[in-house]
Amino acid sequence: MRLLFIFLDGVGHGVPDPTVNPFADTPTPTLDQLAGGSFLEPTTPQLDARLGMPGLPQSATGQASLLTGRNAAHAMGRHYGPWPGPTLHTFLAEGNLFQRALHHFGTDGVRWASAYPDGFFQALARRALRLNAPAHCAHEAGIELPTLDAYTQGEAVAADLDGAAFAAWGVAPPGGSATGPEGAHAAGVRLAQLASQRAFTFLDVWTTDRAGHAADVHAARTLITNLDAFLAGVLEARGEHVTLLVTSDHGNLEDLTHGRHTLAHVPLLTQGPQADAFAHARSILDVAPVIEAQWRERAGNA
Repeated sequence: MRLLFIFLDGVGHGVPDPTVNPFADTPTPTLDQLAGGSFLEPTTPQLDARLGMPGLPQSATGQASLLTGRNAAHAMGRHYGPWPGPTLHTFLAEGNLFQRALHHFGTDGVRWASAYPDGFFQALARRALRLNAPAHCAHEAGIELPTLDAYTQGEAVAADLDGAAFAAWGVAPPGGSATGPEGAHAAGVRLAQLASQRAFTFLDVWTTDRAGHAADVHAARTLITNLDAFLAGVLEARGEHVTLLVTSDHGNLEDLTHGRHTLAHVPLLTQGPQADAFAHARSILDVAPVIEAQWRERAGNA
């Protein structure tokens, strides 16, 4: 089994009201397909991100819970974010998907697929940068975070999906830049091809949460259009042995009336040979245990 985990920060299903939800009036044929007919009224599992705690879910505790299958909000005594601090660093060090993937598959079997500019690495070296929970786990595990050189060689994709930000700096993937849906589709194809080479590939799409906080309807619709084209490219090039998993840590982008997180359930979209294993998931706490069970089974059959 090869797993491609696309993490969408801050995306819930929301209500089918275009005055609230940009998904309601933006064509999303690929998301609809993955959701079993309609992203707004999915037949696929919808995951509870509230973790049994009052208040609005936050990124650090939501992502930590998603990566561990353990309730990080209970460990903190509240929802907490956006970035993990010392308590959650310790919590994550007790076991997360990146550690377990390395245990099962080794360094060559795990890929972080999001590319970063030079300034990111300079800030990281100065300890002037706070990493979100997935990036923290990958970095602590010694998994390489791709540079722009990796991006230009086709070994990573951009968090904005079409690569528009990198293109503005004159940085392009193999074949050159094509922003908008065309560029996003091509990036999805590249990601699927990369995922066929590793047992576990993770993509961090943090731009969805940023768009939700900005509450800019036009920008949100543009990003959703690119996301749908990106996923279409992934599905087009997905190898038969690759399972695609798309999920989130909390709602946000689906309600642009206030620019804050929401209580909405988040999507769990899957396709591939192991997709059925996630059918009974009901909470973001259920994702990591399913993945780990599949990895243990694979190890036992090896």
